[in-house]
Amino acid sequence: MSNALLWVASLLAGAIASAVIGIFLGSSLEYLAARTIGAVWRGDEYNVRGRWKSTYNYRSRGTAFLGEQIMQFHQVGRSVYARNIGGTSPHRHFLKLKIDGSYLTGTWRNVARNANHYGVMQLRITADGTEMIGKWVGFDSNSGIQANSWKLTRQ
Repeated sequence: MSNALLWVASLLAGAIASAVIGIFLGSSLEYLAARTIGAVWRGDEYNVRGRWKSTYNYRSRGTAFLGEQIMQFHQVGRSVYARNIGGTSPHRHFLKLKIDGSYLTGTWRNVARNANHYGVMQLRITADGTEMIGKWVGFDSNSGIQANSWKLTRQ
């Protein structure tokens, strides 16, 4: 086999392996990379790394609730990943966000067992960097659409 053909075969095998890994382990690998690389990569953007108290409003079966949880934020450049690490809420959220100026925009997912809640969110980082305040929109387990407020306070 010629060197050029071997190079093309290796490139193709790498692309296929990357696609398969991305499909099955994408979010987990991104979070792990942000946790590892984000600790040493600092940029000019807001620094949202660390622990945040998360409070959000939602409705379930017609009743209003306030969810509270502690989330760990990891960041690589403008990419931000956060995961629930505790709290009283029955939800376990995973966030995947991008920083654009003083805004974070992206997706949220409830990763608790048997949960089917997904959506989008946008937060504004306060000037002192101690709070992020915004809104979420998403589907509940009955495919209904909900929207409400979400606030994070640096711990």
